[in-house]
Amino acid sequence: MRAVVFACLLSALSLASLAGCIDNDRVRVQSLSPGSSGTFTYRAQTDTVMTENDDGAAERIRRDWLAQTLAARGMCNNGYVVYQRRLDIAAQRPALAEAASPASPAATSFFGNGGDVVYTGGCL
Repeated sequence: MRAVVFACLLSALSLASLAGCIDNDRVRVQSLSPGSSGTFTYRAQTDTVMTENDDGAAERIRRDWLAQTLAARGMCNNGYVVYQRRLDIAAQRPALAEAASPASPAATSFFGNGGDVVYTGGCL
């Protein structure tokens, strides 16, 4: 009897822990700014998980996000084109600022973790 209760409790806890993962996209940090005449600027944050590379899985995911965001806003129903893609590096802070001294090589080291990939485009 005790084993059955324990198994039920363990199953309930497992399901509860999975429920927190549903539709919880912490990696997706984005913004869309519509412009005049069907233009737009889309920003997607990068980090060590969503790298800024312009080929590979991270770029495909960002392009999917862009298409989904445009569709959700009812923009570019006939398609769109990206005119420019650039990387905006986030402001960086000195690494180990407390431990660094002017004579130390670490004094000129900086720590950063990505930035924003910015797409400028327009609707067709």
